[in-house]
Amino acid sequence: MENSPTIFIIPTGIGCEVGGFAGDALPTAKLLASASGCLITHPNVMNGGTFSEKDKNIFYVEGYSLDRLAKGEIALKRVKQQKNWDNF
Repeated sequence: MENSPTIFIIPTGIGCEVGGFAGDALPTAKLLASASGCLITHPNVMNGGTFSEKDKNIFYVEGYSLDRLAKGEIALKRVKQQKNWDNF
């Protein structure tokens, strides 16, 4: 049986306990991903250096898509590779 996806939202900005700096929530995200099997989050949870080293169970989408997913307006599909827009 496959685990249900977990949505992980961290408020970001100066003064936040967690999420005040890009990437400081990554340890928590990795823990949740290991427990849930599929963690969906936003890029502010990770920093640029961790995008290539991220856990295989962590998927990130931009905030608007995450909002729409939580409202049930869209579904997400796993992709093996993102499009390279330089080729268009």
